Amino acid sequence: MQLDSQNGTLFDAVVATSGLALLIAPEVIRRACLRAGVHASLSTPADLARAIPAIRQALAIYMNPEEVHRHMRAIEKLALHRH
Repeated sequence: MQLDSQNGTLFDAVVATSGLALLIAPEVIRRACLRAGVHASLSTPADLARAIPAIRQALAIYMNPEEVHRHMRAIEKLALHRH
């Protein structure tokens, strides 16, 4: 799913919003999606919605609860995005 030509794919938007270093973020998000039983391409906002608990758990390994909360709010907004 293309969000628009500037933002790239939904997966790219989640990676950019995660707050993780770009060196590790794609792999961390991909693995979280797989744990949630969602294809890592995150083709739809519904896919992202299903992966949110696993993404939250993954972020908690790398950041404090306040940071997790802040970044997850932004990621959850992406799951509400509809085209």
